[in-house]
Amino acid sequence: MPVQRHRVRPRSTATPSPSGSDAHSAGLTVDGRAPRFACGTCGSPLDRYAELPSGVVTYQHPIWKDADHPPVPVTADTVAATYVCDFCTDPKILFVYATTRRVLIHVETAQGSVVRDYGIRWSACVECAALVEARNLSGLLDRVLARGMSFAAEVRAHLADMLRQVLTLLRPGRALTADGRWDALPLVATTLPKVRDRLAALLAGDVGLPFGLGHEAVRASLAASLAITRLYWIDEEFTVLTRSAAQVLPRMGFSPGDLPAAHGFVAWTQPVDRRRRCVAASWSSHGDTVQLVGYRSIGDGLPPVPLQQLRGEVGWLVPTFAVTLRPGQPVTATHPAAPLLTTWRLIRQRLAETTPVKVDTSVRRAYRRARRPEPEVALVRIRGTRTRSAPAQHTGTGGESERDFRWWVTPHWRYQPYGPRRALRDWIVVRPHLRGPEDKPIRATTTVRVLGALPPRPDAPAGRR
Repeated sequence: MPVQRHRVRPRSTATPSPSGSDAHSAGLTVDGRAPRFACGTCGSPLDRYAELPSGVVTYQHPIWKDADHPPVPVTADTVAATYVCDFCTDPKILFVYATTRRVLIHVETAQGSVVRDYGIRWSACVECAALVEARNLSGLLDRVLARGMSFAAEVRAHLADMLRQVLTLLRPGRALTADGRWDALPLVATTLPKVRDRLAALLAGDVGLPFGLGHEAVRASLAASLAITRLYWIDEEFTVLTRSAAQVLPRMGFSPGDLPAAHGFVAWTQPVDRRRRCVAASWSSHGDTVQLVGYRSIGDGLPPVPLQQLRGEVGWLVPTFAVTLRPGQPVTATHPAAPLLTTWRLIRQRLAETTPVKVDTSVRRAYRRARRPEPEVALVRIRGTRTRSAPAQHTGTGGESERDFRWWVTPHWRYQPYGPRRALRDWIVVRPHLRGPEDKPIRATTTVRVLGALPPRPDAPAGRR
């Protein structure tokens, strides 16, 4: 039926929405929410239509989607659905809003009446969210039209009616979503205290949070732990090593002894997993239980003014997962905590060295004005190796100076002399360490072996007891 020319909605029905108490903490609710549908072929959210008076429901690709195939409606949680701003179609969404009731628009076609169901969930990018917060109908309409297709006058009127209903029916508050497609923006070591403080303020605030972090007790506890957390910044080489090792991490049981500090915050120079785009993580200890939250960066590509507003309202990071670890709990390469557990173990096994980083002068002055101790940031890097490359390098398996890679030596026991005149002998532990030319790349496949436990102490050789 010729509904295509009336399909004016530049938004998706499959908008991300907070769940449970996270929704209620932002003034949102999940009551009466219809299932979300996306295309099983391309993952694009689908628009919902209901013919009148028959009530027959059909689904179409949104108007901004240049689809070369018919829609295949499936529930959105069964495919890797892609989400965009429900106003301007920007993929860098950050907030979710809700209306008090479903927004419905009637459209007259040559075949009869069709009702357009916009639902109650509305995803928004940073710039559209600012217009929504200001209830700026004309500004929001201008932005939608400027970023959309060339609409006829009747379609413009339809859009204006839809946006007017949204702004009129908005419920209080908003929630964060982790579904935006932001490019990674590495954090700078010297500004890490400011990033941490802004994140603590976000967790302690009233914006809705995903992954069960919206409970008042949970967010208050996380914000308090961030205020006293130890800050770690992982350099480029260590980050690459961590990511490579985490991808093939064998099954390991978590132990509180893995932690380099009871409360900590770590930032990597690039994402350490592909799916979650995690560039930072924090942890807080509660007895033997550890609450772990991973974060992705936001703000890349924004113009200066919206970027400054984003830094003030949200900061540099938003949660991308949250898990709880208990003693003995297994962690594998697919677990979201795998990169952090890998980092902990590499630090704990003395494979890394930490040096203090002098933070920005403006940050130190702000701390002094607030009468807070000067913040400390620990730069974490791989310990230096003992051998250097020879002037002419050769590929092969010869001596250490001839190899074109570095490799990890696993922890092991060595039976050797000690004491006065080295007359006594006993087993000592040889800690894991790097071998090979220090200007060569590390063979990642050797890293996993280092993460394992020290083998049992062997018996003394016969005749040497």
